[in-house]
Amino acid sequence: MNLGNVVRNTEANQRGVVTLCDSNYYPGLLQLHASIQTSDPCPVLCYDAGLSRAQRDDASRKRDLHILDLPADPLIAELMAATRDYAPLAKPDKRIWPLWICPLLLRAAPLKDMFWLDCDVIVLRGLDELFVMLDGGPVFTPENKAPEATPNSPSLYSHLPIRRRFDPKVPVVNGGVSGWRRGRDDAVLDAYVHPVAAAARDRSVRDAISWHDQGALIWAIQSLGLEDRVLPTPMWNLCVDHAAVSAETLAWDDDLVERLRKALPEVKILHWNGRKNPWLQ
Repeated sequence: MNLGNVVRNTEANQRGVVTLCDSNYYPGLLQLHASIQTSDPCPVLCYDAGLSRAQRDDASRKRDLHILDLPADPLIAELMAATRDYAPLAKPDKRIWPLWICPLLLRAAPLKDMFWLDCDVIVLRGLDELFVMLDGGPVFTPENKAPEATPNSPSLYSHLPIRRRFDPKVPVVNGGVSGWRRGRDDAVLDAYVHPVAAAARDRSVRDAISWHDQGALIWAIQSLGLEDRVLPTPMWNLCVDHAAVSAETLAWDDDLVERLRKALPEVKILHWNGRKNPWLQ
């Protein structure tokens, strides 16, 4: 979709959700979009990492779902080249380079206030509350799938030193949900991009960063002293591993979101991170 059209279409409401999707994750994108439109509606801007023509056509028929081409950022090509020889991840057809580009997409997105949501996320409620929290600064969410594996390698801080005092094991952040305000948070986004750019050009930096651009986000938070912007509860980005519901409740169908809203009244956002794509089960 033409970026200018997206800007015009969202002028009346300069807030929205940004995500990234390929053909394998398209069912997740549809569920994410539906969950937003049935709770706190806002535009969903999805960058195309390999959707089919039929999927793009289908998305074009859905209100407030906009498919965007990847931005013309040379760093994306560098990341593609740098990770070309990496072994694939456990998930089928899961490529490495898309896991590094979240800050580049946020920087290019035509929105004032935006939340990045991975497309294996479902919004149960509370997106409006998150946008209110954004008034106080950028918003980050804690990792609760594998917090022990979240810190960056100590060697990263030799490659990319941080001048302030900080605890390298804090914060424990998940990159699947984060909030940003254009202009005010540009320096934070620049700090988020900095380790990604270094990783594209140096394998030792790449290997020292934990979980791709998630580790880059942690470095940015540490470098700028933004640890207090991490929400204190996992309910805004809860790994489905911790959802006390039956397998039947988690069945991937058109009624999934409403079942989960009834079963999990305290949960705001549910995330299938580190899990097999639920639409394939």
